[in-house]
Amino acid sequence: MFSVKDFPLELLQERLRFTFLAHNVFEERDDVLRRGLLSTPTHEAIELGQRFIGKIQAAYLPSVSVRKMEGEIGYGLFAEEGIEPGSYVGEYTGIVRKNDIRRYLEPLNNYCYEYPVVDSLDRSFVIDATQGNFTRFINHSFTPNLKPIHVYYAGFYHLIFLSLRKIEIGEQLFYDYGKNYWYLRGSPVCL
Repeated sequence: MFSVKDFPLELLQERLRFTFLAHNVFEERDDVLRRGLLSTPTHEAIELGQRFIGKIQAAYLPSVSVRKMEGEIGYGLFAEEGIEPGSYVGEYTGIVRKNDIRRYLEPLNNYCYEYPVVDSLDRSFVIDATQGNFTRFINHSFTPNLKPIHVYYAGFYHLIFLSLRKIEIGEQLFYDYGKNYWYLRGSPVCL
């Protein structure tokens, strides 16, 4: 178990084999900004962006630990403090880039999440969290305790997690990856 606050970031990156990014990095920032301004974010996305921008800017994450899971799952993210319903639990960060099928399939990338802006070919950009923060260790469940939601602030979308119910200390964090995620991967392991 690695309590995120008890270990130096360099050690966590080495042990967990990833590069930490507190905020999204854009491969084509100007293109994403221009295309994002053409989209029409929902009122809820704008409202939640304004509500949580302080936590997004601070790269806030409640007290959590990363734990090794059995079998092929790898790691999971666990709450080390109680989390109230409707609470902000973190942002999914990574490299925002075009959805290039070769970079997705060779090898199969398990850390991509759709970014709600489309490129010139009408394909959504993606957040590739092979480099990202600790939310990349949140596993799938059909009975999740978190809800991913895109919020909008200052021309960019942010994918954040809100708690669906009270989360107890020691409880694993989950969200539903959706059926499209499993299309190339077969059936999910039930946790």
